[in-house]
Amino acid sequence: MFSQVFLNGLFSSSIYCLVSLGLTIILGVMDIADFAQGGLYMLGAFVVFFAAKIWGLPFLFAVGLSILAAVMVGVVNNILVYQPAMKRGANSLIAALGILLIIQNLALLIFGADYQTFQLPFGQKNLEILMGTITVYKGTIVLMACFLVPSVWLFLQKTRIGKAIRAVSQNKEGAAIVGIGSGKVSVFTFSIGASLVGATGAMVAPIYAFDTSFGTDIIVKAFTIVIFGGLGSIRGTIVGALIIGIGENMIAGYLSTEYSNLMTFLLLILILFVRPQGIFGRKAI
Repeated sequence: MFSQVFLNGLFSSSIYCLVSLGLTIILGVMDIADFAQGGLYMLGAFVVFFAAKIWGLPFLFAVGLSILAAVMVGVVNNILVYQPAMKRGANSLIAALGILLIIQNLALLIFGADYQTFQLPFGQKNLEILMGTITVYKGTIVLMACFLVPSVWLFLQKTRIGKAIRAVSQNKEGAAIVGIGSGKVSVFTFSIGASLVGATGAMVAPIYAFDTSFGTDIIVKAFTIVIFGGLGSIRGTIVGALIIGIGENMIAGYLSTEYSNLMTFLLLILILFVRPQGIFGRKAI
């Protein structure tokens, strides 16, 4: 029982970590709580559904289209909404929620209100690990998270663009003085965040039935993880995702699924009271 619950929690943690990672990068660099990423998560699911199931394209190619669509929408959101809003001193959180509602309603007009499902494209067999079972497909997503998270960290630490992103996150004025433009950095930042959330939405689409409100629940959990771990902290994002993902599956497995989501909100309230800066504080990425 424990092994099965733990494996389920590990899979949930991988999904939460990938979505939260994009959110924490954007929040840590641009100070924007981009709730609109919930819409990009949903967009990734619908794009891969139509590309793979309706149009018959190879699944991995369809995932690539989902990433491209999410990046395009995310960058357009930044250029047309967030940057003008921040220059005028407007509340970016209100703008993000407005974008999320717009994306969801446009998707409702285009795709309809029905739930969509399609079969796993590959990896339908089960793996037995420590007396628990997990599908090969879910195991692939866990491995993908284990690869992407350190890859993003290495990108931010070692590449020229990554160092520019870190510089802006630490001191926007100082970065501007040495010639690092926040405009270009913001485009790269939103591209990274959108690609992560779009890819995640596409990969989980064959597992869950989804509709136009598909990303609402997960973006709330992702925001809780970001606050729990500390704004801009990748290490905190990993720890927070593991705690919430495994914790809610423990509650669902040993108590009831009705209380599993309760952990997210209780943890959010607790961390706001006890340590509002998060367990790792506000650190540079």
